[in-house]
Amino acid sequence: MITTWGYELPENGSLPPLLTMADYNALTAGKYSGDVRIQPNLEAACAAIRNYCGWHISPALPCRFAERLLFGNGRIKAVYDNFVIQLPATFVSEILSVKIGGEDFSDYALDHGGILHLFSVPVCKINKRTEVVVEYVAGIDPGMMDAIRELVAHRITHALASSNGIQSETAGGVSITYSANWTNSARSTALADDNKEVLQPYRLEGVF
Repeated sequence: MITTWGYELPENGSLPPLLTMADYNALTAGKYSGDVRIQPNLEAACAAIRNYCGWHISPALPCRFAERLLFGNGRIKAVYDNFVIQLPATFVSEILSVKIGGEDFSDYALDHGGILHLFSVPVCKINKRTEVVVEYVAGIDPGMMDAIRELVAHRITHALASSNGIQSETAGGVSITYSANWTNSARSTALADDNKEVLQPYRLEGVF
């Protein structure tokens, strides 16, 4: 699956949601159970969060990144004969393989945040046509997703309540009071500043 985030994921049709319908009903004590608006709002909220963070977030999946060594999209930085690659994902747990110009390369190290260092790349491999391909595993374990699941539930509940003109809402463990301005935005994709603060630890930083 080619993503909009600059890397590929396995061809499995679609990503699983960050929050399931069962999770949502549990978080809201089943208050909206059976509401046909939940599913489209759930999908929209998940897409908005993933797009804001700049990568798929969860679950942990094999990923593939490919870029020209010298004329790519800016995620590879040369430091003499060493190269630094800012992989387009965070929570990178494993590097499966690195290939330079189609050949395996093993002299590398992974730092936190998805920064990959390639050491002493042979000069013969450094030209404008050389492609670097990195296969790696990235994503958050479902057991560590409580904050994001709660945020998705918040966005859905906000959308459902606001579309009915409700000013405040309590459903299970999710309690919301809406300001007049925020009530006017009933979209599950409208991420408020406090939503973005929750997502900051999961957001991919910009390229070099």
